[in-house]
Amino acid sequence: MPPSSTTPVRVSWIACARSVSPGFVAGELHHPSRLLAGLVVFIVFGGAAVAQTVLGGLPLSALRTIGLGAQAIGVLLVVAGMYATSFALFLVGGAIAGVGAGVQFKASIGAVAAMAAPAKRGEALAGLFFIAYLGLSVPSLSIGLATRFLAPTTVMTWFAGILLILLGGLALAVPKRS
Repeated sequence: MPPSSTTPVRVSWIACARSVSPGFVAGELHHPSRLLAGLVVFIVFGGAAVAQTVLGGLPLSALRTIGLGAQAIGVLLVVAGMYATSFALFLVGGAIAGVGAGVQFKASIGAVAAMAAPAKRGEALAGLFFIAYLGLSVPSLSIGLATRFLAPTTVMTWFAGILLILLGGLALAVPKRS
């Protein structure tokens, strides 16, 4: 399975964090501070960036394993935090899921760069980023639309379930070597 085709799954958590999380923190968790809403997004993105830097020297297979595991655990903690209405659990889960998404994205970039011929590397990476943007926009729009009709906790539970199934599929489908 080409890494670019799995990228939307890998980055979809980032989309969720930047689109729905601030509203959930303000509404369901009763923390209307825009600073806290921004902190949630910052921690997800910051965790992704720091993890990419710190773990950058690991082989692609290790990055995939760490990324898939962290994203799955983080998403479960986020949903648990939503049901428990625990800002701390929600935040920790978001950070761990962000780490997982960031590491997986780094693994995707590494795999695409390694597979592409040098003369076509820029083109291949542009395709990867195009697909990643779909993975950022489609979940954001879908989750936002769904929260117009359903409770945010219900929407996130469904999103988490779908994401965990897709992450499990990735764990089984992506080769362990590299």
